[in-house]
Amino acid sequence: MKFKLSVRTLLAIATTTLTQSAIIASTIHFNSIIAPAFANPKPAAKPNSNMILPAAGSRIRKGSNVERAKEAMFRDGDYAKARTYLNLALKTEPNEPLTYAMSTLYPFSAGDFEQVKIYGDRTVKAAAQLMSTNPMRGNLYQGVGLAILAVYEMKKENGGALGALSKLQMVFEYIDKAKTLAPNNSELNLIKGYMDLLLAVNVPFSDANQAIEQLKNAEPKYLALRGMYIGHRDLKEYDKANTAIDAARKLAPQNPELTYYKAQLLGIRGREQRSETDLRAAIKLFETAYQKRDRLLLSTIAQILSERCQAQSSLAKTSSDSCYGFEAQLKQDNPNLVVGLTKLPVLN
Repeated sequence: MKFKLSVRTLLAIATTTLTQSAIIASTIHFNSIIAPAFANPKPAAKPNSNMILPAAGSRIRKGSNVERAKEAMFRDGDYAKARTYLNLALKTEPNEPLTYAMSTLYPFSAGDFEQVKIYGDRTVKAAAQLMSTNPMRGNLYQGVGLAILAVYEMKKENGGALGALSKLQMVFEYIDKAKTLAPNNSELNLIKGYMDLLLAVNVPFSDANQAIEQLKNAEPKYLALRGMYIGHRDLKEYDKANTAIDAARKLAPQNPELTYYKAQLLGIRGREQRSETDLRAAIKLFETAYQKRDRLLLSTIAQILSERCQAQSSLAKTSSDSCYGFEAQLKQDNPNLVVGLTKLPVLN
C-alpha cells in the first residue's frame, strides 16, 4: 500500500485514529472520522464517531484484565471501568501490546503526550516480542505502536508532520505484512477495516464500500457494526447506517456511545430532511446517553451536548451559534478529568 499522504491527510489520520483508544493501525477520540459536518467552520460541530480503532481479542487470555478492559471499553462504553482494568493489566499482563495501546487513550485525552510516547514505545516492544510466536499480531501491533508514536510526533512540543510521516508509512508496511500472514483474521480485519474507512474519507480514490465489506468479516460484531455505521453514515446511506447501528445496539445494549450514535444519525437525518419526528427522537436519545456520562470520555460528553443543542435549534428553527465550545467549558469546569464530570452544565 504505497501512496503519498498530504500533511492535511496525515493530520486527519493521526488525530482521528488515536483519540478514543489508540488501538488502531493507522492513527486517532478522534472525535470523528471526518463526518457529515466536516466542512462546518465551527470545529465542535463535527459529529463524533469516536473512532476507537479496536481490537478483537485473538490470543488474549479469557478472563485477563486486558480482556475485561476491552469489553468494558468497547462493549459497555465504560471508560472508567476500563481504566481500572488497564491499570491492573499493566502489572498482570505486561507482555500484551494491547495493554499499552489501550492505556494510551487516557494520557492522550489529558494532553500528556510524553506518557503517550512511553506507551507507544512499550506497544512496539511488546509486539516485537510476539514475532516468534504470533507474527501476525506482532506485525499488527508494531503498526499500532508506530501509529501512536506518529501521533506523539504530531502533538509534542515543536512537533509536526515530518516526524510522523515516516512512522505512518511504516504503519502501512506492518499492516500489509500482517495481512499477508493471515488475510482472514478477524482481529486484523477489524483494525484494517477501520483504517480503510479513515483513508476512504481522506485519500482520493479510496473506497468506503470496500472497508465496509471487510468489516463484515470482523469480530466482535458490535464493533464491526459500529464501523459499518460510520461508513454508511459518511456515504449518506442513512437506511443502511440505521440498520447497522440498531444491530450494534442489540448486541451491546448497555453502551451509551451506541445510543449517542443512534441519536447522531437521527439528528443528521432530521436536519437534512427537516423531520421533526427524527429531531425529537434524537434529543431524547442524546439525553439517554448523557445519563451515563460517568462512563464516558469528557470529549464525548461535550459532543452529546453540542449535537443535542443543534437538534434543539433545528427543531425550534433558531440559530445554533450557542451550540459550540462545550468541550472547552467542560475542561475548564472539570480540570484534570478525562472520564465523567464533577461539575455538571445546566441542561436546558
